[in-house]
Amino acid sequence: MSRLRARVPEVRTSGRVLAVFLVLALCFSLVHAEKTCPNCGTVNSDDAKFCKKCGAKLPESGSGRPATPRISGHASVELGIASITSEPSGADVYVDGKLRGKTPLELADLGPGRHELRITSAGHRDYTGVLAVTGQYGAVAVTSDPVGAEILLDGAVQGSTTESGLPLARVLYGRHTLTARMPGYRDVEKTIDLKSAGPVAVNFRLGFGKGILSVESDPPGAKIQSQGRLLGSTPWLGELDPARYTLTVTRPGFYDWLGYAQVQYAETARVFATLERIRTRKPAFLIAGLAGLAGGAFSAFMGESEYAKYQAAATRQESESHQASTQAWDVKRDIAAGFGALMVGAYFTVRW
Repeated sequence: MSRLRARVPEVRTSGRVLAVFLVLALCFSLVHAEKTCPNCGTVNSDDAKFCKKCGAKLPESGSGRPATPRISGHASVELGIASITSEPSGADVYVDGKLRGKTPLELADLGPGRHELRITSAGHRDYTGVLAVTGQYGAVAVTSDPVGAEILLDGAVQGSTTESGLPLARVLYGRHTLTARMPGYRDVEKTIDLKSAGPVAVNFRLGFGKGILSVESDPPGAKIQSQGRLLGSTPWLGELDPARYTLTVTRPGFYDWLGYAQVQYAETARVFATLERIRTRKPAFLIAGLAGLAGGAFSAFMGESEYAKYQAAATRQESESHQASTQAWDVKRDIAAGFGALMVGAYFTVRW
């Protein structure tokens, strides 16, 4: 019994020492608390909110580790294109709070700067991080044949080419549309995918130039045809490929005008067609002439009739009356026959 009583104080003393040790350890852990990044495993200070290495958002202090596993995410940016993957795949990707798609995902429309990234998947804790997109620029050297073409980059005029070309500096990486245009030539368009500092050489060979054809006529309003194609009505002005053109200018009531036009690059070929009116016989002349001849024939018949009565007259008075009537019909005959002959002659000779 004396031995048992002697060991009780030793047990009590050891318990007190252990309790004091545990309290000191807890205080030490609170003073020197640290956070481990769940994404890359880097140790951060307790008051840090984002990982100092990968930028991932750190859990709040004292929150403890959730029971659910964290989704594994990975993001990289190359040539302005962000590539985002996750394990497991098929997770929703949010950039700056907006849903952009599911992993694996590539985004080429992110502007330069920092973008908040969040990857979510059912049954997993979210992955959070930062996408840092830097603006990368390259150079493009543009030449053209012929020299002097106006160059447009994505619809914006950049200048005109010279003998040494046209340099375009600070062109953002990515896909761009270049257009070369020049009066008298067809526009030429090319698409480039800029992926290096360059300079990237782009040469434009413009198509055949066009010339201008101007056609007028007297009187105006005549139709213009060339090689079987209707161009329009006079006065007409239009662009044509350089060549020799056969022209036909027509208008009702006028003779067709035939001619040629030599159209050359960047020049205006002018054509003036004087149309000649078609001279035709007028039916009115023929009708009037026939009517006059018919009247003359009738007058001659009536004159002969009166002359027969004149010869058969029984008295002097009747004789004088029929003689005067015969003379009157003879005058009418001559006038009508002469008028008829004149009108018939005009029908065969006069045209306008």
